[in-house]
Amino acid sequence: MINRSRILLLLALLLVAVLTVSGCARTTGVARGWSGATVAGDTLFFGSTKGKIVAIDISDGNLIQLGQPVMIEMISTGGGLACMPTTCAGPRTSAVAIYGSPVTRENLIYVGGYDGRIHALMFDGDRLRAEPQWMYPRQGDLGAPVIGGIVIAHDRLYFASADGWVYALTAADGFKEWASEVAEDKIWSTPVIDGDTLYVGSIDKKLYALSATDGSTKWHFETEGAIASTPVVYDNKVYIGSFDRHIYAVDTVSGKQVWRFPANDEDENKPTSWFWAKPLVHNDVIYAACLDGKVYALDAQTGNKIVDFNLGSPISSSPVLVGSLVVVATQDGTVYTLDTINNQQRQLTSLGEKVTVYAPLFAHQGKVYLHSTDDTLWELDTESGARRKFTLPSE
Repeated sequence: MINRSRILLLLALLLVAVLTVSGCARTTGVARGWSGATVAGDTLFFGSTKGKIVAIDISDGNLIQLGQPVMIEMISTGGGLACMPTTCAGPRTSAVAIYGSPVTRENLIYVGGYDGRIHALMFDGDRLRAEPQWMYPRQGDLGAPVIGGIVIAHDRLYFASADGWVYALTAADGFKEWASEVAEDKIWSTPVIDGDTLYVGSIDKKLYALSATDGSTKWHFETEGAIASTPVVYDNKVYIGSFDRHIYAVDTVSGKQVWRFPANDEDENKPTSWFWAKPLVHNDVIYAACLDGKVYALDAQTGNKIVDFNLGSPISSSPVLVGSLVVVATQDGTVYTLDTINNQQRQLTSLGEKVTVYAPLFAHQGKVYLHSTDDTLWELDTESGARRKFTLPSE
């Protein structure tokens, strides 16, 4: 009989395989991604699994789509990625897979694509403009996909490409401020900015601290497994999950380990799979969702386990906080709330047998938004469990 840990490992490997090859599905004209959402005013933006940026009005209870979704297209420019149209069969333009959640600043929406570009779109209040305001680079591509998301700080966009480079662009016009070859392997995670320091994890097993001013490396910290998780900074420590089945707390100044969970590899209750989702911190407690189907609540100062919540299905989607509730979605489309006051878990809803969730959750004004792989956007009320949904047309 195949044991539980072997099944979870196979599921984790499948998740990596999907991410690695899905962009190459463009050879058949199909793009796949699992973008989360973001909200500006009353408008929610997310990237569909078919490479479209969608704008939805969430103010009136009907999830009204604002204009036509805008396709992020890949244009043949004569070189670059292995799956660019110059080397793949199919048309000269095709949809681009979007994994990172869109971000907004003023009236621009930014998204990184599997085509190795940053796309900036203009939103004029009731529609997205089809023509991009700008793209970076203006010609060609970065030579590797952009899989992680973008972070905005200091009037700049910060992001990483899958070949280990990290970039800073001027947010207004997309001109390069700096580019730094940081990692020895792929970067799939979204950077985090704290003050003048940028933190990003890599498949080369390292967490990097970079100067946000010029991209120089301040320090790096090495784990025993690949890092796809996005870091969290709290109380002079940066927290990160690793494929070595540990959560780490690292001092933001020295780059030295403060603690790791579990501290003892012989712990019989240690996690049995990888940490993929971004950890969440609330009231000096770290909530770390794992592919073994559990959420581990850890003391942020010591790393000692307070409690774990067994949700029964792998978790790759990053949780969110609504009031005193941690909201978590498992890959099988079941959504739970974890009460941070009394440590009680409650099933909020089940989205259906055929629903799969990889994308991070997004919280706004007491509601949680979830993008499932069937291109349905769900809005959930964390108190009542009431839900409404918006499904994109298949074409």
